[in-house]
Amino acid sequence: MKTIKSIMILFMLLTVPVAFVSCEEEETTEVSGNDACLDQLEILADILYEKTLVFSNNATPSTCSAVRTAALNLINAAEDCGYGYLYQEQADFWIDYDCSIFND
Repeated sequence: MKTIKSIMILFMLLTVPVAFVSCEEEETTEVSGNDACLDQLEILADILYEKTLVFSNNATPSTCSAVRTAALNLINAAEDCGYGYLYQEQADFWIDYDCSIFND
């Protein structure tokens, strides 16, 4: 059961950065004046990716919490940039996620 949850969380972690990178590529061709916001989203997506790699190598409550925080930071930034409505389901997932399932 713990393995299934770990796989599920890893899948969710990997989908969030991909979604934002895709969003950035589409929007940069259509939106002018929003480059700083999109650059910030890219930076936060990179941070989330790094935290996800650490978590995948060492699944503990603290590494899970770091991923959760990075994901929520990225989603909050997307909301500030006007894209948050696209990621409400992911936000709900991370807000409700309990990292204590990774206790030994």
